[in-house]
Order: sequence, then C-alpha cells, then structure tokens
Amino acid sequence: MEQTSSYQNWQRRIGLLLSSQTVSMFGSMVSGFAVVWYITLRTGSGLWVTYATLANTIPSVIISLWAGVWADRYNRKYLAMLADFGIALVTLLMAILFAMGIRDLWLLLLLLAARSAGNGIQSPSVNALIADIVPEGHLSRINGIYNTLSSFSQLMAPAMGGVILANFDLRFAFGLDVVTAIIGISMMSLIKLQQRKDTRVQASVLTEMLAGLHYIKMKPMILGLMVAYFIFFILLAPASVLSPVFVERAYGNNVMFLTWSEVAWSLGTVIGGVLVALKKVIKDKIGAIAFVMIICGIVFGLIGFAPTIWWYCVIMALGGLAFPLLPTADTTLIQENVENNYMGRVFSVFGIFVGATTPIGTLFFGPLADAINIKWIFLGTGILNIIVGVIFLTAMSKYRHQELQKYQQ
Repeated sequence: MEQTSSYQNWQRRIGLLLSSQTVSMFGSMVSGFAVVWYITLRTGSGLWVTYATLANTIPSVIISLWAGVWADRYNRKYLAMLADFGIALVTLLMAILFAMGIRDLWLLLLLLAARSAGNGIQSPSVNALIADIVPEGHLSRINGIYNTLSSFSQLMAPAMGGVILANFDLRFAFGLDVVTAIIGISMMSLIKLQQRKDTRVQASVLTEMLAGLHYIKMKPMILGLMVAYFIFFILLAPASVLSPVFVERAYGNNVMFLTWSEVAWSLGTVIGGVLVALKKVIKDKIGAIAFVMIICGIVFGLIGFAPTIWWYCVIMALGGLAFPLLPTADTTLIQENVENNYMGRVFSVFGIFVGATTPIGTLFFGPLADAINIKWIFLGTGILNIIVGVIFLTAMSKYRHQELQKYQQ
C-alpha cells in the first residue's frame, strides 16, 4: 500500500487529488440533481422522491464499515479510483439503456444506489489519503480548500442540471458524469506516493471492523464528536428536508423561490469556505464545531419567522457562511488524532453517524410537517441544537484544552 513517508512535492500531489475529486464530484452532482428532478417531474410523487432520497443515502451507510477496513488495508488511491470507475460504468450502462428506450424509474433508483455505495467507499479513502499527503500543519487549510471546492460544485451543479434537463435529454447528464469521471481518474493516476508501511497482522474483515469500533470506543474525544454529530444532524434534518416545502407554503408556489433559497445557502458556503481556507490553522477546532452548532441552531430556529423570501435567503446565506467551518474542523480533528492504520475505519464510522441522520430525520420530521406548522419544527430543533452545541463544548472542555496546548508548545 502507498503513502508518503516524506512530504516532498506534497503541494503538487494534493493539487492533483483535489482537482480530480472536484471534477468528478461536479459531474456526479449534476447527474444526481438531474435524476432527482427527472423523477420529481415525471411522477409528481413525494413517495418517489422519498425513494430517491433513501436510495441516495442508505447504501453509503451500509457499505461504509467495509469501506473503512478496505481503506486501511488496501491502496487508498486505487480504491478511490476503483469506486469512481464503478460509478462511471453504471452511469454509462444507464445511458445505453435510456438510448434503447428503457426508462423505468426503478433503474434510476439503482443508479442512485450505486452512486451512494461508490461514495461510501470513496469518501473515507480520500479523507485518509489527504492525511497521507499533507503535513499536519497544513491540514486545516487544505480541508478548507476542499470544502470550498465542494461548495462551489453544489452552487453550480443544480443550475447545470436544470439547464440539461430543460434543453437536452437525461442521457446528456449521464454522458457528462462519465466524462468527468474519466478526467478525474486520469488526474488521480498521476499522483505518485511512497509505500505505506503496514505492520498489522491481516485478519478477517469482520475482525478489523470490530477492531475499528473498539479503537473509536477507546478515543473518547472522537466518540463524543460522533455522538454529538448524530444528534446535531438529526435535528438539522428539517432544515434540509423540509425547507422546500416551507418555502412553497410560506411564500408561494414559485420555482424561482426554491432556486434562490438553494443559491443563497450555496453562495454563503462558498464565501465561508474561502474565508476558512485563508486561515492556515484552526487551533480551537472543538470550539469552532460548537460555534457552528449554536449558529445553525439560531439560524434555523429563526428562519421560519422570515417575513419575506428575501429575508429567508439572507438568513440562509448567513447560515451557509458559518457552516464550512464545521467539516473543515471535524475532518482535521480526526486526521490529527487518529493513527494512520485506523484512519479509514474511523472516517467510515463517522460517515455512518452523519449519513444515517438523513433517512432517520426524513422518516420522523416528514410526517410531522403535515401535523404542525413547519416553523415550529424549525424553532424547536433550532433551540435543541443550541443546547447540543453548549453541552458539546462543556463535555469536551478537557480535550479542547489538550488541543489548544499543542499550539503553545
């Protein structure tokens, strides 16, 4: 397996890695938005949209535990490339079937599920690979740049997906996804890494999986972070799942209102991501995470009371401005505090804790939105997230102090 034991030319290697992931991610996002909107426009069914949401999340959660073991056992670069290739292959097959006139909706669910599984394999591999390539003192800035590139893709992808769906066929979106995957894989193949030494005794996948869970249990700071995130993101689910429904009910059935709200959030995350990337080191990562939890609680608690769509967009943009600090801080915290041979498994379990919250939140808060006014759901979950942020900061005070001491030595 590969890893850099030396950080010589690390800037070129991380540049290739981030560029390859951004190109591939953009194509996948465009295709993903186009598929979900195609299903929505063709069926007009909330049930089918729920199916699409579950297909887009559950496979990633299921495969993540195995993916973490693979990322610690095998070549991380090739594992990420293989996942990308698999997604591209399924997408190409889907384009061929559509060209033959076979357009059953269940095929699109299979595509979303395959992409979700591929992302579940790719994500822990890439996050661990970043820690392999980048010196510890530069991890915050690099993670900030990566999150900014992701936010920019999220800003542009819906617009591109809408243009493709309005003016071309869904096959065009599939073709774009395949082309960007090929470009991304080609760029990633140029990354040269040194052999990563692995002194572990090879065991079964199940044994290594259990060893990863035991390792997390013995790391109270990492375990506490995961538990806090599980609660936080379940409470954040109404903001992502119910926002379109709230906009339609509160401000009118206008597609542009939905577009503006998405753009406002994405624009805020892009600007916030740039600001985070400009800061070379985030010293108080635990404090930064708690800060974003509290800000999100305030923002999404108030958003239901925005008198106009313009105020709604302003509040969304402010929330987006603060949010990039969260993934940058948590990813760096894990990369700096987890041994390399456990990195993949820790990131995979972390992905499970976060990924499982979307279907759980959807199943719980979706029906609740038909029983009570959504603004009260926003307010209640917002207040609870403020409490979660305060409790997290208090409970992690010892580890926060230890982290800050690293920069005083």
